[in-house]
Amino acid sequence: MTVITTLGPLLIALLFGYWVNIKFLSPQRVAVGLEKLVYLILGLIGFSIGALDNLAQKLIVAGFQAFVLFSLVTIISLVALYCSGLRFGGAHSENQGNVPQASKMQALKDAAQTLAWVIGGVIVGFIGKDWAMGVNQAVTGLLYVLLLLVGCQLRQGNHRLKKLLLNKQAVIIASTTIASTLLAGWLSSFILGLSWHQGLAVVSGFGWYSLSGILITGLGDPVLGTTAFLLDLGREIVALMLIPFLAKRSSHMSVGYSGATAMDFTLPMLSKFHGPAIVPVCIASGFIMSLLVPILIPLFLGMH
Repeated sequence: MTVITTLGPLLIALLFGYWVNIKFLSPQRVAVGLEKLVYLILGLIGFSIGALDNLAQKLIVAGFQAFVLFSLVTIISLVALYCSGLRFGGAHSENQGNVPQASKMQALKDAAQTLAWVIGGVIVGFIGKDWAMGVNQAVTGLLYVLLLLVGCQLRQGNHRLKKLLLNKQAVIIASTTIASTLLAGWLSSFILGLSWHQGLAVVSGFGWYSLSGILITGLGDPVLGTTAFLLDLGREIVALMLIPFLAKRSSHMSVGYSGATAMDFTLPMLSKFHGPAIVPVCIASGFIMSLLVPILIPLFLGMH
């Protein structure tokens, strides 16, 4: 019953936004709403973290966990994706140029703004611990709204499940990335002393840091949520930096390591180094992983 009660409402919110055309929610309003809501929730998450007892110790724990997870996910995923590229083929880089400075600066700006909201929330929460009543309930409520808007955005992007799931290269890349990432999470549970379902849940963001940390914290584990946030934020930034080098080897490595961000944040870089033919593969692979994030995280966390 725990899995059903945890996953059910979140999945309903996501599917409702995907299947039901709410005319009031135009693409522009959804985009603006998502941006503002993500920052608000991240601030509240920071607040709940700041209100924790023994805060410094728990932040050290989260940082160490994120480092171990990042190392395992990177090594295992890249090895698996390299092998899948050899076995099933994959496009190679068409452009050996450098990473555009504008993309680098935008990545750093987005990361800094995101961290600023979390850090600001931590400071306020540390100062005003007595105000923390009801914060977790507020995060959970806003989480339903967030997933509703995510569903709307996926529908408004004209992404059709059947068409995306029939893209052979994308399915292979996504499947390899998901399997290798979950393997890394499972192995990390032994190293970090986590339960196996926590190890699987914390890596199931696939680079979508603005959702993974929110989901896990909203489901009652702020320390693990902080770990997921740091893990996926690091993965997104490192993916941007590694794409020019991974693209020389195989599109499986560059697209797969980009994770869920292959359909949005890292898409311009992937297109630059692989050419426009890679775009459908990126969108399909990123979409598959993005769709699974709000399903796998509550599913695994519900298994206790």
